[in-house]
This record gives sequence, structure tokens and C-alpha cells, in this order.
Amino acid sequence: MAKKLSQRAKVLACLQANGCITVRQAVVEMGIMSLPKRIEELRDEGYEIITDYRKSTSGARYGVYRLVEE
Repeated sequence: MAKKLSQRAKVLACLQANGCITVRQAVVEMGIMSLPKRIEELRDEGYEIITDYRKSTSGARYGVYRLVEE
């Protein structure tokens, strides 16, 4: 039986594969409702993750979390 990945592991895998993730992506693609908490946990584990803020076409501000690779 395949091991189910934790939400934190899913977020990390997405960051490593794509370089960044948004709250919308986390909710729609992975069913993760609390991305900021998962990002905080990854930061606590030593991962360097930067938050860039952007504006949507409607003017709403949103964060894009980006993994800093060394």
C-alpha cells in the first residue's frame, strides 16, 4: 500500500518541482486549506521560503511562496 504524503510533504514537493506555490493552488490542486501554516512549519524545519506579493487582475493582493534553493 502506498504511503500517503503529509500536507507539508506535498507543499515541499510542489515547491521543489515548480519553485513556487499560491494559496489557490494549494486549495484547488491539493486540498490544503492552511498553506501559511504549512509554510511556517517548513520554515521551522530550516527551508528558506520567501513570500512575494502580487496583485490579481481584479486588484486583489495575494502571496506567492517561493523556495530559495542554494
